[in-house]
Amino acid sequence: MTFEQAVSLLRKHYEKAKQLSHVKNQLAWALYQTWKMADKED
Repeated sequence: MTFEQAVSLLRKHYEKAKQLSHVKNQLAWALYQTWKMADKED
């Protein structure tokens, strides 16, 4: 995953987090989701 792809994915996750009422810290949730995906790649 390139840096640009990670930033794009982070933006998508952040927009999704804003729609989820159970998420209190949208940025942290988005960073975590992005990290999980980046960590799975070889």
